[in-house]
Amino acid sequence: MSSYANSQELLEDLLSKLGCTASVSLDEESNLLEIETQDHALLIGKHGENLRALQYIFNLIRRNELEGSDFVAIDVAGYKLERIEKVQKITQEAIDAITSTGKPVTLPPMNSFERRQAHMVVADNPKLVTESIGEEPHRAIVIKNRD
Repeated sequence: MSSYANSQELLEDLLSKLGCTASVSLDEESNLLEIETQDHALLIGKHGENLRALQYIFNLIRRNELEGSDFVAIDVAGYKLERIEKVQKITQEAIDAITSTGKPVTLPPMNSFERRQAHMVVADNPKLVTESIGEEPHRAIVIKNRD
């Protein structure tokens, strides 16, 4: 039997054990745990690497502690939302360039979460297609006209 009533409590305990003073809130609609802390830069890390690692470790622990649990996303100080907006903007600019020139556009390298966001933006345009190229951590997306 788990000693945790919910994911929010589990994450608060994990952060406490890491020496981080933080408050955690749950957005039930998006199944997102939002962390507010003075240590946000440390928790996010370079290019979000620490945040991805924290989310991975948290979900591993969560599956062991809370039976039948689904994946829960974690965000710190709105970092993921900001990244989503930036990726959507870059992708839309690429779509505009392709529309005017007809030439494929390669987006900058992104992690899998960000690439997924770009793929979803392009999926709304039936005239365009995306293709992932390269190897991690330099994997990128090419957006081009559908043949």
